[in-house]
Amino acid sequence: MRIRVATRGSHLAWTQSGLVAEALRAQGHDVELVRVTTHGDVSTAPLAALGGVGVFVGAVREAVLAGTADIAVHSFKDLPTAPARDLVLAAVPQREEPADALCSRDGRLLADLPLGATVGTGSPRRAAQLLALRPDLAVVAIRGNVETRLARTSEDLDAVVLAAAGLRRLGLADRISELFDLTTFLPAPAQGALAVECREDARAELVAALAAVDHPESRVAALAERAVLEGLEAGCAAPVAAYARRDGGRLLVTARVVATDGAAQLEETASGALDPAGAVALGHRLADALLARGAAALVDLTPRSRPLAGRRVIVPARSPEGLPELLVEAGADVVTASFTRIEPLAETGLDAAWRDRFDWLVVTSPTTARLLRGRTLPAGVRVAAVGPATASSLVTAGFPVDHVAGGSGASLSAELGRGPARALCPRWRGTSYNGQTARRAAAARLSECRRCNRCRPVRDRATRSRSARAARSRDTSPR
Repeated sequence: MRIRVATRGSHLAWTQSGLVAEALRAQGHDVELVRVTTHGDVSTAPLAALGGVGVFVGAVREAVLAGTADIAVHSFKDLPTAPARDLVLAAVPQREEPADALCSRDGRLLADLPLGATVGTGSPRRAAQLLALRPDLAVVAIRGNVETRLARTSEDLDAVVLAAAGLRRLGLADRISELFDLTTFLPAPAQGALAVECREDARAELVAALAAVDHPESRVAALAERAVLEGLEAGCAAPVAAYARRDGGRLLVTARVVATDGAAQLEETASGALDPAGAVALGHRLADALLARGAAALVDLTPRSRPLAGRRVIVPARSPEGLPELLVEAGADVVTASFTRIEPLAETGLDAAWRDRFDWLVVTSPTTARLLRGRTLPAGVRVAAVGPATASSLVTAGFPVDHVAGGSGASLSAELGRGPARALCPRWRGTSYNGQTARRAAAARLSECRRCNRCRPVRDRATRSRSARAARSRDTSPR
């Protein structure tokens, strides 16, 4: 059976999805990884400001729902606690090490870091627990992939705190200076676990293949921990931690809420049945106990207004800055998509113009520059670009740029007007730049080639002026 696996494109996500792919290949299936870019991957804003780790999953889930992939692989801790419409949790493979790890500049332990040391983390939970243990630390909010964060320890930070599971999966376990004790430094709910989702109506053969990858004990532990988060109605912006483990024939769960400055904390421990339903009930019970003891007063657990909760919103890949973040804050499941498709021109008219003699190639937009990729510029022809973005696209397309005009095009007009010249101006239909600036050059002649494949020479200015005057004299409409 052929199985397409949707995954984020980061090194860690690709590696984790590869583990699931290998387990499926071991069953004899043909598995392909499908790379998906999420809004969380392209934004540099802190996770808490983006509305939580859920920004990493929308586009990956959408690939499954749209039929471009059969399953999706996530870090389980990245999934929102609310169930996804039309998707099911098909498998939770065996969990990796759930603990957090300190990676320091000189291999020092947390206790050995100097007074006021700088420690980087993108997690409010980790920051709060660090300050609970070492109030003198300067905790710095950081983003980026694992390798980027580790590099900071040789630049501006004394240490960073990362999930041990990610370091191990990437073969970077040797960078761990200290593996935090799970009773002292509780992990994020479901940290170290993977979640595999498929459609509710997936074919039975696929469901069976994923069931063979599932690790029941890991599933039960992750469900219990995430139920604590759900019961508190908290996300990654709240310093909430939980850890579940098997204790004989029971499930033992510890949950903790820590003040953001680390000055106070609440903790509850309880045991329950070692099955999915019992695990969820146990997590909810712990959340209720924490709330009864004042967890909502210790940290901000008040749910923000989320009028778009449960709604899926498609946002253009080139959306206004800040729009996706605002939608996520309002509770939307944001899916980034491309709304336009660039296709090669049916280039009959452009081909004819390209073969004709011209002295300047005038390009007015990045889109046109990309459409010219692969063409060979005739000898002696100079290239002018309107705007720096167009110039950059021309260079990428292999064209040397001789002149860059500003938005008004005055410098282009002056450049073309230095002597007799003929300019070719290919334009994508609908471009806002209309060629009038180039035409203002007295000695220049301009040929335009539009998307509609008509290519016409523009008459010199004197002829145009006579035609314009004649047209005005014929115009008898009231002013």
